[in-house]
Formats: sequence, structure tokens, C-alpha cells
Amino acid sequence: MQAEQRKEALKRLKQERKEAIKANSAVAKQQKKDLGLIKERLAQGPATALEVAQDLGMPPKQVMWYLAAMRKYGMAGEGAKSGDYFTYELITPEPAAC
Repeated sequence: MQAEQRKEALKRLKQERKEAIKANSAVAKQQKKDLGLIKERLAQGPATALEVAQDLGMPPKQVMWYLAAMRKYGMAGEGAKSGDYFTYELITPEPAAC
């Protein structure tokens, strides 16, 4: 009986938070899309955060947030400086050795 009560409680909770779940899913979907666009741009060659932002029509602050996360997780690295700003380049993971 306790398992049935938990199942019903979870169902009610999910229903109560339906709108929040929907909103968070939309944010995650947009972030995935933005990240993909930034990766595509960097695949074309190194660029500053401002260049990426201008090319994609995104706010520079948002692009910097993505680039910082990409650096943290080894997806992008700082390249040479272009004027006063560093360029960023895509890091392609090496295949794992068997």
C-alpha cells in the first residue's frame, strides 16, 4: 500500500509543478541549441567572444558564459590574442584508446 501512496504523491507533485517543469525544459532546449551554434561557429575557426556574439546575434555576456563553461569542461580553449581579447577555439576530443 505504501508504494501506491508514493506513486500517487509523485503524480500530484508532478502535476503541481507541471508549469515549472515545462519552463525548465524550454530553457534546457534553448541552451542546447545555443551551445550547438557556438560549437558550429568555433568549428569555422578561432574567434573572440565578441565576434562569436556578433556572428550569432547573441548577447556577449551570454556567449562568455557559454565559453567559460566550455573551457571548464574541455570543449574550448583560449587561443592567441586578437587585440585586447583572447580568441577561443573548439577542442575536439581524441578517440579513446582501447
